[in-house]
Amino acid sequence: MTFQDIVLSLLYFSSAIWLIASYLKTQKALQWWSYSQSIKLANEAEQIRGSLLQESCCMRRSIERSITELGTAKSSREWIQTVELLHHSLAHLGDRLAPPHIEYSLPLAIEFLIESWQAKNTQLNIKSQLPKVWRDEIPDRSIIILQILDELLRMLSVKNLTKISLEISLIPLQYELNELAIAISYPDVQTFLLCSNLKELKYLKQTFSFLTSGQCFCRRKNLTETLYFRWRSPKRS
Repeated sequence: MTFQDIVLSLLYFSSAIWLIASYLKTQKALQWWSYSQSIKLANEAEQIRGSLLQESCCMRRSIERSITELGTAKSSREWIQTVELLHHSLAHLGDRLAPPHIEYSLPLAIEFLIESWQAKNTQLNIKSQLPKVWRDEIPDRSIIILQILDELLRMLSVKNLTKISLEISLIPLQYELNELAIAISYPDVQTFLLCSNLKELKYLKQTFSFLTSGQCFCRRKNLTETLYFRWRSPKRS
């Protein structure tokens, strides 16, 4: 090997090391960003649940007392309807910012998310197999998993794929690995090819792998595509 070959090899090796270091730094930065955003959302949701919702309840009781004392005026009934709408809107906003159960139970959080989507879109056919007991893990990782699932359901709803059916399973694997499996069954080949080749789906897989240091792969059989999201949960400190 000549001196020039040695220099080129060293340059290639140095470049590879730099790329790996840059990738790891970017990955850590994105994970930190995700964690900080989840904390902000959780604080906003807690403020809504602990303050604004209670204030709206007090307002409603006050209006009800006024109606009892002054009679059933149309304007008073309209006030009550307005306050009830505000109450429900704040409740839904709090759930979107920081889903219930996420701090202590990923299965319950996924179940709540599925029920919310089915309430919004009654044509969504979703079955689930969720364990009652789940491994202890930090909330920000659970939030990422839930966001990935929520984005997938949103993606399918936006494409108006109402004739598909989904089966969602959460499975603890060996060596502290976890798996979220989502089996999507399509009604025909055209719909299958349309959804399987969505660029948004590719982005979703890459985002999951980047933010969780996990892996995502799929298996196809007939008109069913199963997505496997696997990650290793860091323990609570």
